[in-house]
Amino acid sequence: MTDWKDHYKNHLMTMDEAAKAIKPGDVIWLGSGAETPLALLEALYADMENHSDVTLLYNVAFAPFGMLFDKESKKHFRLISFFNLPLERMSGEMGIMEYHSCGYDQLPKGVFEYGGNTVALNVCPPDADGYCNVGIFGVGTASLIVPDPRIKKRIGVMDKGQVSIPGERDVVSIHVSQFDCIVENDTGSPVIPAPHPTEVDRQIAAFIMPYIKPGDKLQIGYGGLGEEILANLEGMHDMEIFSEVACDTMARLCKEGVISKITATSPGACSEAFYEFVRTDARARFMPSSITVNLLEILKQDNLVAINATFMIDLLGQACSEAQGLTPYSGVGGSFVYIYGALLAKGGRSFLCLRSTYTDKKSVLHTNIVPWLPEGSIVTTPKNYQMYIVSEYGVADVYLKTMRDRIKAIIKIAHPNFRQELKEKICTTSLIGEDDFESFELY
Repeated sequence: MTDWKDHYKNHLMTMDEAAKAIKPGDVIWLGSGAETPLALLEALYADMENHSDVTLLYNVAFAPFGMLFDKESKKHFRLISFFNLPLERMSGEMGIMEYHSCGYDQLPKGVFEYGGNTVALNVCPPDADGYCNVGIFGVGTASLIVPDPRIKKRIGVMDKGQVSIPGERDVVSIHVSQFDCIVENDTGSPVIPAPHPTEVDRQIAAFIMPYIKPGDKLQIGYGGLGEEILANLEGMHDMEIFSEVACDTMARLCKEGVISKITATSPGACSEAFYEFVRTDARARFMPSSITVNLLEILKQDNLVAINATFMIDLLGQACSEAQGLTPYSGVGGSFVYIYGALLAKGGRSFLCLRSTYTDKKSVLHTNIVPWLPEGSIVTTPKNYQMYIVSEYGVADVYLKTMRDRIKAIIKIAHPNFRQELKEKICTTSLIGEDDFESFELY
């Protein structure tokens, strides 16, 4: 005990001193969400004239920081995010932040692909034995990146605001002796509100619910559709969650006996009550992404129902789920590995959902279901890995189907205003002809 306390005292420094420990050529993993030490980023930014050739990798920001919106910072820092929320989208549109293109199943490899040699993370203050819990936002990747021998420098920001979680010590904790730089800076636990379902969310959920039965395992992302699916589980039993994110509603359903087990990697829509639930209820387990976003683990989950969202899809089932055209919007996340994993799991079902239309700035209605993807589209999910595609107009079962059967099924879940146009356009290709639509009801 005396040894770790001495190490703590001897390596304790100010935030500015920790920032000066960053050298040219350093490639730093900054963690996810509340795990990212924004105070350190601000110290680096304030002294950016004395920094150069520093690469900063992280996964979504919950609050703004200076270099994210200053083009001058690009001369000193390369900023890369693995997933994008509004702050990242704004910075990306300004040409500052770069969008990483790999999914969460490959995130640790993505860090080391760029030569990761440093970590800087918010962690809980040390316990009586000198172990710092990595917190609910850190469990996803800390045990996969921090111990790696390629990491030569570790900066630990002791933060009483981090939400500690139970688990195996080598997964949820870092010993103080591993940190080369120790800083004290307290923040608050982030409260993430749940989004309200839209009418389209409710319509899509109504089409999916008949496919869900007691005893299933659910993978649901953050969003109104996920909240609506969970709301419709009332009255079921023995449901499980095996997902990348977890939320308040899951905890409530667990207390009510609808859900028997929650396995996830990071919080989605969460309050202080949720954090307390995770700390005290053994039915909730937060695990590294090597468990929850790993194809080989996902395919072991019998009766897995994977529910994900996309922006645009063509009549063969190719989906653009991370960008609108060539404009990145979110990220790959864990969607593809769950879509594929559900196909391989015993009794698995996969649903990829989208609203059938969008309205542009001139109030003109456009279809999100297109005959073929526009030039420059970023494809997230290839056609061969789709099972059920769902819009507010129905479910298209395209799994293991011919090209013609795929086209017919997807046209019928397009907005009625566009079905005839979709048919006419796709018939100009060699994929299907007018005679293939004989006796076929478009409406």
